[in-house]
Amino acid sequence: MRFRPVASVFALLLLLAVSRGLAVDVRIDFSTGGGSAGNNWNTISSFNLTNGVTSLIDHDGGAATALTITGAGWTTDYVGSMTALPSWWDGGTQAQDRIYFYDNGPQTGSIVLRGLTPGARYVLEVFSYGDFAERAITANSAYGVNSNTGLVDSAWHGITDGGAGWLIWDQLAPTTGGTVTINFDSLTSNYVPVNALRISSVPEPSAISLIMMGVGGVMAMRRVRRKAD
Repeated sequence: MRFRPVASVFALLLLLAVSRGLAVDVRIDFSTGGGSAGNNWNTISSFNLTNGVTSLIDHDGGAATALTITGAGWTTDYVGSMTALPSWWDGGTQAQDRIYFYDNGPQTGSIVLRGLTPGARYVLEVFSYGDFAERAITANSAYGVNSNTGLVDSAWHGITDGGAGWLIWDQLAPTTGGTVTINFDSLTSNYVPVNALRISSVPEPSAISLIMMGVGGVMAMRRVRRKAD
């Protein structure tokens, strides 16, 4: 049988396209909602979040995804002035804004992402720049890792922990229903802000292995064909 490297390359590219098509990189700018953050960011106000937003757009290409987002407890939009931004911010200036809940005594709020793939793994990043006090932030009941220290952080403080730092959940698994719930607790304070959020797919090890095997197979076939010639 004659090897057909062109067909093999085509199959490999098709596999890569399918894997890429299932991946997401959704970035959300929580702000007043008075404009676009640019570069395919989803701009969401506290009102929008409470009522829910569907078909969040993907950062890579701007296509609509199956992801939806809702929140509870968020009451206020704030127009701020900040210079510290996370390294993955590539939108406009609206990350200087934030939404928050504020009242007398400790407060709690939540953000729920739906439409994720059960069994898949995601990287969740939350940028919460606060002026004072610590707060506890969990995703599916787990604490995130401080981007500056690399340590699990159960009492996040946006300024004392580095200003432009953020929390990271690596290899985060959604529930069997495809949901990630982010809970915010003001602890001893009465104020919790959130500026931006990013959720992106972790490449499946099986897909990576198949792609590497495919590349190796194509190269091996080329060597065999050259020897035959």
